[in-house]
Amino acid sequence: MTCLDDMDGPGRQDMAGRCGYIRVVADVPGDPFSELPDPVRQLLAQPPVTEKKLLELRAEWPALSPGRARMADALRLFVITWDPLELLAPRPAAFAAVNTDPLELAVYLPCWSLAELAAKQGKTMAAALGAVAGAAVMTAAANRDVVISGRYAGLARQGKVPDLVGDPAAGSALGQVGIRGVSSQWEDIGLGAITDIVQHALGPVDLDRSPVEFTAAGSRPGCPACAGQRFGFPAELAEARDGMCPAHRAEAESAITHRLVRAEASNPDGWGALGDATRRLQQPHLPDGLATKLAGAPDAMYVIPEPEELAVRARLAIEAASWFPGRAKDLAIALGEEPESAGLLPEWLMNLVLDLGRAGLGTETVMVGEALGRVDPEQRATFDADVAVALAEAGLAEDARARIAANLARWPDDFWIRVHAADALAALGDREGAEGHFGAAVGMADEADDFTGRSDAMERLTRLRRTSAQDARSQPMVRRHQRKVRSRAQRKRKR
Repeated sequence: MTCLDDMDGPGRQDMAGRCGYIRVVADVPGDPFSELPDPVRQLLAQPPVTEKKLLELRAEWPALSPGRARMADALRLFVITWDPLELLAPRPAAFAAVNTDPLELAVYLPCWSLAELAAKQGKTMAAALGAVAGAAVMTAAANRDVVISGRYAGLARQGKVPDLVGDPAAGSALGQVGIRGVSSQWEDIGLGAITDIVQHALGPVDLDRSPVEFTAAGSRPGCPACAGQRFGFPAELAEARDGMCPAHRAEAESAITHRLVRAEASNPDGWGALGDATRRLQQPHLPDGLATKLAGAPDAMYVIPEPEELAVRARLAIEAASWFPGRAKDLAIALGEEPESAGLLPEWLMNLVLDLGRAGLGTETVMVGEALGRVDPEQRATFDADVAVALAEAGLAEDARARIAANLARWPDDFWIRVHAADALAALGDREGAEGHFGAAVGMADEADDFTGRSDAMERLTRLRRTSAQDARSQPMVRRHQRKVRSRAQRKRKR
């Protein structure tokens, strides 16, 4: 399995170690794919984790009571490579929806959750699938009347009936499961799957997706509605609308408006989540549930976590960055930034190097700086400068001085490399060395007629001279609100 597309150089190193799915599968005792038919085995062994795909499977048990057998017949089991609500942390291991007419128990299991369940329980993939699917069958059978009536989703949202897949281990009570493939290949996640997953999290959205058939008569050549055609909703109808005659176009617009307004009124939160997930279908995403695991990271802008939590965040950030070499905007979007404004990495990520240094995590500081430099090569000097400061604040004087020297050798004419060399030396208590670099930065700003940069360097130099070496060390020179930067010109204005 390939973790990264079109990747070369350092980014190819230790690919398997970076891929969460492969890493967790390796922890499953024995052959994790035993008990699966060969076609399913091959598909689950190599899920297309960088794409938004699903694989439909069938779970079967040899002897079930009539009530459970009916629910097992209604079961549809999907493994997915993307969670449409990944940014709504925390997320459960599996999701389920109840649909009627016809009765359907739709169960969705992210591929990384499948691997984690199998590893945690010491089971094969087949057994883990059977446990989740079996839980849905048993819970639905025990609540047969509300399931069949179509009231289950609403009652589950209110906590009046249990989550269909809330206790995956309970499904093992159905006994040995047989798993077979329904899909012959991984298929695109569509609106139906997104609607089901939104239902599980936020309750049902009354979106009428039945085909639209027009009542207005017409005989205009080329109008598909005049020819008696029916249209799937919403995509097929929206695509066909412009080719319709005026009467049918008006009827199509009315049908679209009516259905969308009713859907929003039925569940505003669910409708908003549905629309957001649908928009992100065409956007890049982070594999292996990484977006969910990093969803709380922006809170670090206000409260810096404990070192243990920061170390975990650093590992996740490095793994996330490894999927997007040279693609900073795509990584920002995958982390939840809006495409229109994405161009900068999220501020929490830009600050992570400095946060790690303040927590004394020198190894993680270097690794995160290098990972971010590969994602955004244009900002490599910024990240390397931050690493020098962070190493100094972590108390790693020898490493910090080595990084300062390397930075100055690589970017001798970079104003901010010089400023942050001074910041790092100030953090180490080397006031004389810091003053020298601040003075050099002032000279560089004068030569470039950079009045803003000169003012910034002079402010730091003045502050250094006013304080003792200990005060300079306890007050980091780089302010966290100043990290939302990209180009050198922007850095001169912002810092």
